[in-house]
Amino acid sequence: MRTSWMRVGIAVAVALLMLGVLILGTAMAAGGGSSGLAAMVSGLTGGREIIPPRADPSQGQSGTSIEADKTAEGFWTHVITYDWSVEKTVTSDALTLAKGQSGEVHYTITTTRHVAAEAEIAGVRGTICVTNTGDVATEGLTITDVVEFKNPPAVTDWTPFITVTVDVSAKPSLGPGESHCYPYEIPFTPLPGVTQYRNHAIVTITNHSGHLGEPFGPEPKVGFSLPEHPTLVEVDASATVTDEEHCPTGFACTPSATGPWAFSDSGSISFHKTITNENVCDATAELHNIATLTESDTHETRTAEAVVHLTAPACPVGCVLTQGFWKTHPDAWPAGHSPSDPFFSSGKTWMEVLWTAPRGDAYYILAHQYIAAVLNVANGATPPAEVAAVIDDATAWFSSHGPGVPASSPEGQTLVHWSETLAAFNEGKMGVPHCENVEAGPAMPPKKGGGKPETPPGLEKRPAMPPGLENRPENKPGQEQRPETPPGQEKRPETPPGQGKGKGK
Repeated sequence: MRTSWMRVGIAVAVALLMLGVLILGTAMAAGGGSSGLAAMVSGLTGGREIIPPRADPSQGQSGTSIEADKTAEGFWTHVITYDWSVEKTVTSDALTLAKGQSGEVHYTITTTRHVAAEAEIAGVRGTICVTNTGDVATEGLTITDVVEFKNPPAVTDWTPFITVTVDVSAKPSLGPGESHCYPYEIPFTPLPGVTQYRNHAIVTITNHSGHLGEPFGPEPKVGFSLPEHPTLVEVDASATVTDEEHCPTGFACTPSATGPWAFSDSGSISFHKTITNENVCDATAELHNIATLTESDTHETRTAEAVVHLTAPACPVGCVLTQGFWKTHPDAWPAGHSPSDPFFSSGKTWMEVLWTAPRGDAYYILAHQYIAAVLNVANGATPPAEVAAVIDDATAWFSSHGPGVPASSPEGQTLVHWSETLAAFNEGKMGVPHCENVEAGPAMPPKKGGGKPETPPGLEKRPAMPPGLENRPENKPGQEQRPETPPGQEKRPETPPGQGKGKGK
């Protein structure tokens, strides 16, 4: 009985041994020797394949070995690529600023975004990571990546679709124990009706142990699928704008805003800038402002420039004094101008005009400032162009007009406006400074020996009162009382001759 059981056991062992040999032979025939066995191992490890070195006594032990694994992710994107432009404008683009003066300009930066390209892209991307598991550096590293598909029942086997060579220049050789991952991306047009895809990498070196001098290595494989709907990808959807100014020497530039400004669509921004002439005389300059637009993804740039032309007139010479000084200092009048000179056709001298209250007459309102301005210029003050033009216009007007122009009339308003310009000049508000350390003097020339002043300069010989009104009492202007007896009738009898007492008797 024992013998029978032993015979059965031996038979079963022999059968199992034959079955194992048969399976091994089939696998090697299907995969080409040891690579067929490696394919079986790769299928079991899911994207990672390890190639054990095969001993070959004729090649010695100078080779190495590698292992590799990979990832694969299908993608489908709707890509919109934008392009941008930028424009910059300025108003005003020219300023004339005397030393110490300021002006303002206004900038506008406009950005425009438009679609440059639009497309749908599908494919697979991932990494292939290789590790040197041997003792010497790899040689001749090459990675070939293949996109495969099958579409049962028409196509039941994995069929190559696209083959590319992966760039390994970042790490062409791996030292002992060293690893590196190589990225790849393969775009392709999806095949109609196909839903099953696989990515197959072929990683080889030329000094693999057992295969010296020939490309050999692992072949990891990973399946992937494409998304059902595309993902929107926007390239350069936004942009940033910065502004750079080049303020010329001698000027100060103060902007109300400096940026940067972010744009996610077409738009514009505005700001102003105050420009001050600090110390420039008789020169021209340019203020350059450059706007730079930078696209968010590609970082491409666009620029736009606006230029302001600056003019600095000759710096003022001399200083100015107000009309109040000139009418109280006749001895200070410059050569060629006398307080007693007739003032055009007014019937009065220059000094008399200065002492005449305007009382709403635009003629005298303008004349007071005109006289002061003319004397300031004659005294060495350099008038700005605007003041010089008003002096010329006023001279021409006085040459053909006389007093009696209501300030409220249209013509009177023009004269008042001219007087305001000349007053600003006379008061040192238009670039030419006011004269320092000058005494204002009394309102009227003092009386000899002290006491109250008597009459304005130039009117010293004018009688204090009209003849016959010496005894007129002091009253407010316009309210003077009449004398009890008219001049020349002081001796008139109380009763006409022949009408005295006893009349009618």
